[in-house]
Amino acid sequence: MLSLVVDADCLIKLAKSGVLRRLLERFRCFISDVVYEEVVVRGKSRLYEDAFLVDEFVAEGLLKVRSVKRDERVLGMLVRSIGKGEASTLMLFFNLGADAILTDDKAFIRILTRHRIPFITSSRVIVRLVKLGVIGRDEGIEALNKLKPYITREDHLAAVRAIKEWR
Repeated sequence: MLSLVVDADCLIKLAKSGVLRRLLERFRCFISDVVYEEVVVRGKSRLYEDAFLVDEFVAEGLLKVRSVKRDERVLGMLVRSIGKGEASTLMLFFNLGADAILTDDKAFIRILTRHRIPFITSSRVIVRLVKLGVIGRDEGIEALNKLKPYITREDHLAAVRAIKEWR
């Protein structure tokens, strides 16, 4: 089973899209304690619905929270343009020997691309769930439409097209 490390931005978007549970049931997904603090602790204090949902998945054991151990490989990759959550996500990726990172953060994606670290965006996660038969086409398109305010027009259109063209 693939191991995926999810950053805060992608975690929130997948919660909003309605497919997070399905993803967590299919793959081993992890977040850093820093991301948990950002999404759940701060989110619940602001009464964000997705924060309560994510906390529920953690309590059920579907989403695992891990403390991060400093990784020297990561320190040379980091730039000031990424936050603590992304930095901890990258360290956790290496700590676990995970298969990919889930993120939509453009600055983070540039770092991952430069260092050939596998990543998947939220819209591509939804496309992949459709192609794997985890969710149906209609559910995939509905999930993408829920994400529409949070992703680029190009990403939305490309993902919808990929689902519609999938045989």
